[in-house]
Amino acid sequence: METTANPPAPIIAVPSLEDHISRLLEREPHRAFSVEDLLTLLKLQSPKDPQKQAQAVEQVTSNLRRLVEDGQITEVAPGLFKCRLFFELEKSIEHAYIGGMGNNRYRFRSPVFRLNIGVLSIYFIHDAKKGEWFQTVRDTTIGRDYGLVRRLRDGTYLFGSRPPAAGEENYVQIAGRYIEKKHLTITISGDEIGIEDHNTPNGTRIDLLTKDGLARYQQAARAFLKAAEPEDRKDPVKRGRYVLEQLLHQHQNYETTFFGAVLDWLLITG
Repeated sequence: METTANPPAPIIAVPSLEDHISRLLEREPHRAFSVEDLLTLLKLQSPKDPQKQAQAVEQVTSNLRRLVEDGQITEVAPGLFKCRLFFELEKSIEHAYIGGMGNNRYRFRSPVFRLNIGVLSIYFIHDAKKGEWFQTVRDTTIGRDYGLVRRLRDGTYLFGSRPPAAGEENYVQIAGRYIEKKHLTITISGDEIGIEDHNTPNGTRIDLLTKDGLARYQQAARAFLKAAEPEDRKDPVKRGRYVLEQLLHQHQNYETTFFGAVLDWLLITG
């Protein structure tokens, strides 16, 4: 009687250290982890064996660097890492929350980004020709938009609701509900931005266009500028109608306010 061979046992993939690290960061998406935090959570601490401790640090650090290169996580400050969050499937807009009960620092590169503090949304647009950033502010409580007179150059700036003190040149006053007297600090170096929330109760929300998202929004914005009459290029109704048509006819979803910010960026940069 012939015997049949047993089918081979299925191969069960063993999660790698990189997978374990990625899952830990995804579990608390608004928290920033240091290498030491991860060593503790992964139970890789070896305080009594300096050689093993050094090897574990090197191993975790190299895995973190790979995850950064793959675009899964970001280094929000030197030695602090958190997972990346996106608003939509296209991953055009990245989102971060700092302050409140979580991490209070974030850094990134983008020529267009939005800060949500209190009831205000502040859009920052980089004018690379002049080496300046200009800001437009949207007050959701009264439906009013306005631009800040002051443009920001490379440096460190404190944003808050209190009046500026005498000689306080790098202070920017922003009035609005739920904005603290000393709310956040922004450090600008070209198109690299570092933001620190001063542990405010309501925190700070940051939205920025990813590299692929910027290219996607640029393409749509250039098509709009090509088709629109010069006098219609800044018309918010025409801009909004174009975004709606893209959704209805091309099934392409764009956030109207970010689309407008990219349009403004293209208009000033040429």
